[in-house]
Amino acid sequence: MTSQTANILIVEDDELSRELLKRRLEADHHKITSVSGGTKALSLLKSEVFDFILLDINLPDIDGVTILEQIKNDLNIEKTQVIMVTANNDREMVIKCLDTGAIDYLIKPYSTSLVKLRIWRYFKNTKHEHDISHAKILLVDDQELNRDVLAHRLSKTGYQITSLGNGQETLDLLEKEEFDLILLDIMMPDISGIEVLTKIRAAGKHNNTPVIMITAIEDVKTVNECINAGADDYIMKPVNTSLLKFRIQSCLQSRRTL
Repeated sequence: MTSQTANILIVEDDELSRELLKRRLEADHHKITSVSGGTKALSLLKSEVFDFILLDINLPDIDGVTILEQIKNDLNIEKTQVIMVTANNDREMVIKCLDTGAIDYLIKPYSTSLVKLRIWRYFKNTKHEHDISHAKILLVDDQELNRDVLAHRLSKTGYQITSLGNGQETLDLLEKEEFDLILLDIMMPDISGIEVLTKIRAAGKHNNTPVIMITAIEDVKTVNECINAGADDYIMKPVNTSLLKFRIQSCLQSRRTL
């Protein structure tokens, strides 16, 4: 990943979570300021410019969505990139945050590796733009209905979708064909998605191809395993199409660079 460093504001009322994340991001030489509430955050934003804000939705004084709205309505700071943090996998709330102007979201408990990856991605996106309107996407899921529904919905966006039902078919196809992005289910009957991912990255041929893992397992250990194996992101089942399209767009804009 790039060695670029950012000026980051963490807004989190839980002191342990706040300090742990602060230390881990400082280890990558980012400049970190952390506050415990929305009032302090808004006051600080009047005097200092940040590259990113990691903003908890549930705060004791002002909720994160209200803070996000104020940021996006202020011409002086509206371009600040805000990543929302939530303890609840409330999809309607997440979509509201994205519609309001957040660039991404994290669900607690989250992987620090994933936080770092998302920060890196958006740094990269500010410097590189790609035409993603007709991207070629490989969709891998052993459930035919899941494949058909996702393929139909993504095709309506303009993406060119190829869908497969198992890991070995995926590895065989990737020997012959290039894709702009791979959507890869973790739970498959022949070869697990993590094994497929590991083989893809080990081969080296598709190291620049973003891979988004699709998982029904929501735990930090599984997410960490995916990220460490070379995944660019993950999305939970049942898949919300709006969130998936957002995640695809984000990954395609950055493309993987090792």
